[in-house]
Amino acid sequence: MFRRTGCAIAAFLTVTLATNAFAQGISSASDYPKKPVTTLMGFAPGGGSDVMLSMVRAQLEKLLKTTLVPVYKPGAGSDIAATELATAKADGYTVFVSCTPMIPINPYVRETSYKVSDLAFVANVVTDPGVLVVRAESPYKTIADVIKAAKEKPGALSVGVASAPGDDWFAMHQFEGAAQIKFNIVPFAGDGPSWQAALAGHVDATSNNLGIVYSQMRAGKLRALAIMSDKRSPIVPDVPTFKELGYNFTSGSSRGFAMPKNTPKAVIDTFANAVKQVMSTEEFKANALKTAFPYDYQGPEEYTAYMKSLDTIYRPLWDKYGKSPDAATPKK
Repeated sequence: MFRRTGCAIAAFLTVTLATNAFAQGISSASDYPKKPVTTLMGFAPGGGSDVMLSMVRAQLEKLLKTTLVPVYKPGAGSDIAATELATAKADGYTVFVSCTPMIPINPYVRETSYKVSDLAFVANVVTDPGVLVVRAESPYKTIADVIKAAKEKPGALSVGVASAPGDDWFAMHQFEGAAQIKFNIVPFAGDGPSWQAALAGHVDATSNNLGIVYSQMRAGKLRALAIMSDKRSPIVPDVPTFKELGYNFTSGSSRGFAMPKNTPKAVIDTFANAVKQVMSTEEFKANALKTAFPYDYQGPEEYTAYMKSLDTIYRPLWDKYGKSPDAATPKK
């Protein structure tokens, strides 16, 4: 009798404690956030991560009733910042501006102290599509012109890319495969040096991101031949996609928010929903169009699936081209 009663009391206490703990977890998540949120940036101030954060920060802080505090941890393709995120407390008070292709490719391009599975992807904000551009005076007026020249002299036509590996570098190898051509792919130390080399005539073309080169395109100094998105961009509606020209690939650089794995779902959803609300406003959309910011909201499930899908694209390309000469040290 006593044993049965004791067991019943123990079971009751176990259930009660578990229920209280669960309730406390819900309560703490519903109170989120109660203090400033550290926002890790894997690149130096002034880059694409900074631009992305600036587009949503003010309204996001207003909605969440807190402050996002940027902390810059540049280096190693954002590995330093990603490592800090992976080891941070999973309470929603440390977020990371996650960028592609760096996050999905870093673990097999170099040794890292984290795995992609150590991160919880919260919300994507922007996917900046790749564009192939030439200087205004270039003899190449169309993608057909580029392909013709590349086939006449394989490996002679030079295309600058921002880094190797990077989304521009991967994209040009995808284009080579799709069109059965060979370029002289020239990696530079950043987006700016790549398009500047094209503008100066040091390379025949540059593969870059729309948001990076748009101001030069608008000024008439660079001309886009094709864009690497599924559909034409409302920012440059006259520029055809590679897909509609018969080359079935897309490419771009995405930036969003991530948290440590095991962050409570309620916390992730709170942050993601706030991002979605900000990006749904007419003010945000008008500013995005004005500044050539190709916004692309993806919630936690979609963003996570997207990150996983990139591995099936990038890993085979890295295995095939990772030891090629154009994957070597970039030009200054």
